[in-house]
Amino acid sequence: MKTRWIYAAFCCALVWSGLGCGKQEPAQRQKPLQAEAAPTPKAVEVKPQPYEYPAPVKGHYHEVNVGSFDVVDGIAYRSGAGTVVFATSKPIASPMMATSPCPMTEARSLLALRDGSFLEVTLNSAGQSKYFAAGKAFGGSSREEEVGSRRWSSKLKAEAGRVKGSVQHKTEGGFEFDLPLSAPSLPQLSQSDWIEGHRTIESAPRPNEQAVTAAYRAAHDAALKKDWKALLAAIGFDEKTSAAVRGLAGIDSDLAVFADRFLQPGVPGEFTAQPGRGYVRAEGANSKGKKFANFYHFAPCGDRLVLVSIAENPQ
Repeated sequence: MKTRWIYAAFCCALVWSGLGCGKQEPAQRQKPLQAEAAPTPKAVEVKPQPYEYPAPVKGHYHEVNVGSFDVVDGIAYRSGAGTVVFATSKPIASPMMATSPCPMTEARSLLALRDGSFLEVTLNSAGQSKYFAAGKAFGGSSREEEVGSRRWSSKLKAEAGRVKGSVQHKTEGGFEFDLPLSAPSLPQLSQSDWIEGHRTIESAPRPNEQAVTAAYRAAHDAALKKDWKALLAAIGFDEKTSAAVRGLAGIDSDLAVFADRFLQPGVPGEFTAQPGRGYVRAEGANSKGKKFANFYHFAPCGDRLVLVSIAENPQ
C-alpha cells in the first residue's frame, strides 16, 4: 500500500509539472496578429497623349554671342501697326497660344520652361522690320537695328487669319513661318522690348504681394515634389494648355531642369511690383548644392499670374 501511494504521488507530481494534478489550467490564448497597414499608393499621373503638329517655323541661326540653333515653332500677333513674329528653337504648343488673351506672355513662359532660343522681328505692312532680335532664355541676346545697310530681307503675307513669310539675314541665317495671327486682348511686351529693358506696361494692373507670393510658393512646392501638373498650373497655364504642354516631345527632361531653378529652402523674401509685373526674391541652393539668389518674375494674364522668367544670380 505504501509503495502504491508513493507511486501515485510521484505521478501526480509529474502531472502538476505539466497539466496539473486533478485541475487543468485553461490554455493561454494567443493574441491575433494585427495586419500591417498597407502603404498608401503614390498617385501616378496618367501619361499625357503626345501633342504633335506640323512645324509652323523652319530655319537656322548662328551668331557668336547667341549660339547656333534651329527654329521650329513660334507665334505671331498684332502689335500696333505691325506684326510681331516670334520663333523658338523648341515646340511651345503654339496652336494653344493662337486664341490666348496674352500669347506673348505665355510663349515667353514656355521659352523659359524649355530653356529655348528665339528669333524675333516686327514686320510692317510692307514686310519690313526695324530690328532683328535673337537670344536664349537663360543666355545671351542681341538686337540689331536697321540703319540703312539692309543686313536682312523679309516678307509678309496675311490672309484668312494667318501670316506667312520669311526673314533672311545676310550672314547669320533666317527662317520661314506660317502661323495663325493672334489678336491679344491684353497688352503684350515683345522680346525686343525686353532686350531694350522695357518691361513695364503702364495700362496693366500691378500684381499684389499676396497673390505673387502665393503663386511662387505653389510653383516652388510643386517643383520640389516634381509634380509637373501642379507646376504648370502654378506658373499660370489652364488645364487644356497644360495637357498639351505635357504631351510635347522631351518635355519631362525640360521640366526637371526647370524645377531645379527653384531653390531650397527658397523662402520668398523681397517683393517688387510695377504695372504689369511683380518679382519675388528667394535664396537657397539647387540639387547640385550651388547657391543662388533668384528673382521670379510674374506677369498678369487676366485673372491669372504667369511666371515669365527667372533671373538667376549665382552666389
